[in-house]
Amino acid sequence: MATHFGSDASVKLVTTGGAVATVGEVQSWSTSNSNAPVESTSMGDTSRTYVKGLSEGTASITMHLDPDDAAQDDLREGDQVDCEFYMEGTDSGDQKLSGTYFVTSVERGATFDGIATLSAELQLNGAFTVGTV
Repeated sequence: MATHFGSDASVKLVTTGGAVATVGEVQSWSTSNSNAPVESTSMGDTSRTYVKGLSEGTASITMHLDPDDAAQDDLREGDQVDCEFYMEGTDSGDQKLSGTYFVTSVERGATFDGIATLSAELQLNGAFTVGTV
């Protein structure tokens, strides 16, 4: 079984119509996808039945804030961005997770003894794709 260090992971994104760019200073990212089944039981059935419902998903990215990073600057609440998430690197054959997202919230923060941070929450808009580089 292959394992991967988080330090091999990365995120690339682009606002609709632009070029893909690697997001700098990423500390962590996650994606979450779900599909709630829809009940299809009818009168006369003796057991409940279900069909596949609509899929949905969210993502989050946490970074060290870099005001000069153009990709970080694309993470603005209300904007739509195409995102690519890489778990094991970006070499040919590595897994790539991708989708189009709305940026639902952006949080910036700092502590007196730490590095300033930027966090973004994203809502999937359409299909989520699991593929390879």
